[in-house]
Amino acid sequence: MVPLLPPLKDNKKIYIICEGSEEYDYLNQLKLLNVWSDVYDITLRDAKGNGNLYPIYQNVYQKGNYDLVVIVCDTEKKPHEQFNDICCKVNSLHACELASQHVVMFTNPCTMQVILLHWDTSVRLQTPSKRRSATYIEKYTGIQDYSAKESQRTQLVSNITKESYRTMMNGAKQLGMDEALINSTNLHVFFAQLEQPDTNWIDEINKLIES
Repeated sequence: MVPLLPPLKDNKKIYIICEGSEEYDYLNQLKLLNVWSDVYDITLRDAKGNGNLYPIYQNVYQKGNYDLVVIVCDTEKKPHEQFNDICCKVNSLHACELASQHVVMFTNPCTMQVILLHWDTSVRLQTPSKRRSATYIEKYTGIQDYSAKESQRTQLVSNITKESYRTMMNGAKQLGMDEALINSTNLHVFFAQLEQPDTNWIDEINKLIES
């Protein structure tokens, strides 16, 4: 008798476009830790700068090979011109003024704010300056003079664990979600969705941005 093969998994394919190497390395570490549900096949890409985020998003989205395409980026300093430009272009592409709220994951002032929550939920960065965050990074990881070199990034994310992920998720809830305000993010909301085996949230986003 021929043994029955296990049913094929109909996983949702998600393409995440990361602004730079820090975002890429961070999300890749979370992916390796298996903190998200295995019903998602996640592809990460380093855009190598926020100027490349929208062109990549447009190209990948229009090819239609993924169930969801998402951008992960910083707002940087006020007046957030480049961030706002990305959001406007995403909204225009979908002809939906709310589209960017669902597919652009931001942190104000920078993603390092969220990363540092893994070790201290009271940290509040006021600037995306590497010099400022370096003080915290040395305190919690021992990495001296952090400047986002590849070896430093590798050492940084190696300190992230499943336990510290839960600490970060709890700490991120204490931040605001208004991208115009310092110390705000919606990244934890996206992460929480990725933890869920129920994939209906992806269908709901697509209905909204494709209507």
